[in-house]
Formats: sequence, structure tokens, C-alpha cells
Amino acid sequence: MEFILFYIQKIPNFPVHYHTLTAQVISAIVFVALLYLLVRVFIWICNNYLSRLVKFFKAEKWFNALTEKGFFTALGIVIAALAAIDFHPIFISEQIGWITTLMEKVTGLFVLISFSYLGFTILNTLDKLYGRNPKIPIKGLVQVFKILLFLVTLLLLISLLLGRKPLYIITGLSALAAVFSLIFKDPILGFAASIQLTMNNLIKIGDWITVDSAGADGNILDISLTSVRVQNFDMTIVSVPTYDLISKPFKNWSGMYEAKARRIKRSILIDVDTVKFLDAEMLARLKKIELLKDYLEGKEKEIIDYNAQHNVHENVINGRHLTNLGTFRHYAEEYLKSRPFITQADPGFTLMVRQLPPNAQGIPLEVYCFTNTTAWTQYENYQSDIFDHLFAVLPEFGLYAYQQPSGRNLSKLIK
Repeated sequence: MEFILFYIQKIPNFPVHYHTLTAQVISAIVFVALLYLLVRVFIWICNNYLSRLVKFFKAEKWFNALTEKGFFTALGIVIAALAAIDFHPIFISEQIGWITTLMEKVTGLFVLISFSYLGFTILNTLDKLYGRNPKIPIKGLVQVFKILLFLVTLLLLISLLLGRKPLYIITGLSALAAVFSLIFKDPILGFAASIQLTMNNLIKIGDWITVDSAGADGNILDISLTSVRVQNFDMTIVSVPTYDLISKPFKNWSGMYEAKARRIKRSILIDVDTVKFLDAEMLARLKKIELLKDYLEGKEKEIIDYNAQHNVHENVINGRHLTNLGTFRHYAEEYLKSRPFITQADPGFTLMVRQLPPNAQGIPLEVYCFTNTTAWTQYENYQSDIFDHLFAVLPEFGLYAYQQPSGRNLSKLIK
């Protein structure tokens, strides 16, 4: 400033009272030009030399993400802003207060915005690298920090322009807290939900979830601050509010994929009128079935010994006897154990065929087991194969599945 003023004072016939003002304006222009030059130089240095440091550590993934999101450019601007803080007093004069104040505020704004820009590039880089990470989806948290960074920047910006301390600005804005709470209701609820979902590892990208209240049944595509996008199996996309996954029940099927097994839990309704004791003819016929041979022979000996010990003679009610339903239940269990696609090694994977309480449609006989695949098509094929076989062998045991009378049944009855 003094250097420029010295030469202006040597200009002949130039009004004296304009010397300082002219020198200050020229000084401000030089300051802006120099600042622009510094920005260009430091950006070039950071992009061409500092970036090599990242490559030196063989962090190719980080280098690509930092470059794409403009981190090195932002870093160069920040370095130039820090340099501006040191040399900008050289270009100001206390004699013209308003220009001095203006230059100080412009410098302060430049520093504030450059640091904010650097913060956003770091958050964008993290979002690029880990925002869709299947294990730790941090996109929601990144969005939260972006909002916080924006609010802090805005607060400091207003504080700088008004020349007041940030605490004073916060106190003045406290009256608008209710308005802000309404405007940012969804982000606030989403922020709380995102933290709980991420920290408790309740969901992640790629998980199959079912949210009945939202009509969602498919894989998670994206997790953001306010919503979770789910692609249903019919290829439609549903947006579920993030907070709903905390406040409402939902089902996450990821445990099934981790266990590499999927449960079969389906019942056959047995007509009650077809349940009876095994007679000698049926017993002899069923003994020819490999899966039942050892079981029936053992049971037959056990029952004969019991009835003889208790002097059971002709009245069948007084003794023990095999039933066609119990024999079929044991056959179904042995059949499941013989299938290579049914998981039995882990005790956590229960295998059983059980009888549920009778109802108006008959006696439910439930098959409960786990397949060794989670692929939908294979699972459905295995499940269908099991029940195709069980329905087909029911008549061999003198049993029939219940079904409501149809028009064909009524027509046959009338004829």
C-alpha cells in the first residue's frame, strides 16, 4: 500500500485528497489479482505434486475418489486462503476505514468458504468410497454432516457480515427454533434413525427387507438421511422413510443369506375321517417301503410286547396300535432326511413333521425344515418337489388331503 501511494504522490497535477483512496483501490485490485494467482499456483501444485503422495502409498482407490471430488483443488484454495490471511494487511490502509473493513470481510469470507468447500469435498469422497458400502452404509451420516457443515458455515457467514459473535446469532435465532423443527422434521427424525440403523447394523445395501406398511418387499438400493429406497421383486421401487424402520416393524432376510439356508414351513390338511389304525394288510404293505421298514418292525415288536404284558386281547382300544397318520408323519421325516438339499448338520436347523391343532378344514400336518440354498428358484423347486411327493403318497397310507368341495365334486355327486 505504501509503495503504491509513494508513486501516486509523484503524479503531477493529481489531487492530493485522492492519493490515499486511489492507492487503496489499486492495492485492493492488486490483492485480488495476487490472490487469484496464488489460488491457481497452489491448485496446480496440489494436483500435480501433492497428489503423488497418495499414489506413493498405493492408495489408487483413494486417489481416484479424491481427484474426482476435487479434494486437491479445494486444498490448493485453502492454502491460498491461509496465505491471504498473512499478507492482506500489507494491502490495506487504516486511513480509509470502509475499504479496510470491506477487504477484511472479503478475505474472511474467502477463507470461510474455502474451508467449507474443503469439508464438502472430504464428505463427498467418503460418500463415494463408503456411501454404498454393503457393510457400513454411511450415506445417511454423510448427509447429516453436510447439513451440520452448511449450518455452521451459514452461522459464521452471518456472524462475519454482521460483525457479531456466533453465540449472539444463535441467541437471536432461538425464537425460530419451532419453525426450524417443522422445516427439518424429516431430516431430524432421519438423523436419529440413521444412527440407530447404522450403529446396530440393522440394514445395509443389498439386504432383502419386507416392510408391510410401505408395500416394500425387495432389496435395498440406497440408504439416505430421510429415506431408504427398496427395489421390489416386481421391479417397482418403493421409498420408505428412514424413521419408519425404527418406529414400525420390518423383516430383514439377511440372516437367511448369512446362514445359507432357507426355511420351509408349510402344512398339509389331512381329512379327519381318513385317520385310522393300521390293519395287518396295510402294515405288511408299508413294511415294503425302505424308509419305514426298520421303524415298523421295531414298533410292531414294541407294541406286541406291551399288549402281551398288559393282557390286551381283541379290544383294540385297550392296547397300543399304530395309526396311518403317525406312520405317515414318520415317513415324511425320514423322506426329508433322505433329501440331499435339506440341511441337517447344524442343530440350529430344526427338521420335523408335526401335528398342529385340528381346525374346521382337518388336521394340519406341518413340514418344518431348512433347504441348503437361498436361491429363490431352487428353493421353490425343492419345496414343490417335497409336497408333490407327500401328496402323491398319502393314499398309500389310507389318508386324503382336505379340500373344499368344488363344482366338479358336486356335479359328480349329483350324477
